[in-house]
Amino acid sequence: MLEIIKSLLIAFFAVALLLPVVRYALRRLSPALHVEAMSADEMKYMQKQELKLTIAYFFFACLLSVFSSGVLAMISSIIHASKDHLHVLTPNFRALFAPGLLLGLTLAILPLRLVQSSLLGQDYEMYKNYTARMEGRNSNRTYNVLLLLMLLISGVVIWYALRWHVTIDEERIEITNLMLEQRSYALDDIESIHYLGAEGEYLVSFEDNTNLNTTYLKPVQLEMIALLAERSGHRVIR
Repeated sequence: MLEIIKSLLIAFFAVALLLPVVRYALRRLSPALHVEAMSADEMKYMQKQELKLTIAYFFFACLLSVFSSGVLAMISSIIHASKDHLHVLTPNFRALFAPGLLLGLTLAILPLRLVQSSLLGQDYEMYKNYTARMEGRNSNRTYNVLLLLMLLISGVVIWYALRWHVTIDEERIEITNLMLEQRSYALDDIESIHYLGAEGEYLVSFEDNTNLNTTYLKPVQLEMIALLAERSGHRVIR
């Protein structure tokens, strides 16, 4: 849980830092013309309204990131489900939280747009004038292009993340990593099995110095660990 909260805070901090940069770039590329002038008090008031929208964006991003990560973990299990292997290990929620967070940050703009007018109420038109001053007259078009680009990047990251899985049979173990590299080992190639102190978390080391950390995989059954220990001839180190 702490790891997830830390990732969320880092992501939101990055968004908060990038927003002024993006806004400045938009203003330089598409300056606002024929926009009604705003007083200093109105500008300050709009900044407070913008903070309200930012908080709403972060709220939607949190919900969608957690939801997306859970759905991706479920999809991964469905994709790699097979009766041809004794055990199939797929990424868990923690492993898929990074691509889920990227997708959540991208999709959060959609519900924000839907509720923006409701949140601002009678200040909505004034806010449109404010954004035109701050971001230029064609900012919505640019944001749409950025949204499509981020969806494309998210899709590529998710596609690679869903390829990651491990299959275990009576004599062999096959690992497919995020880069679609496949490595196959006989179970007697296992050099050591370390218990990491939490249920289902083990570090399996092979003779070529490759390590398999099951912390980010699900599900890890005791029967599977017993099979690895039996076939490799190594006891689990605690």
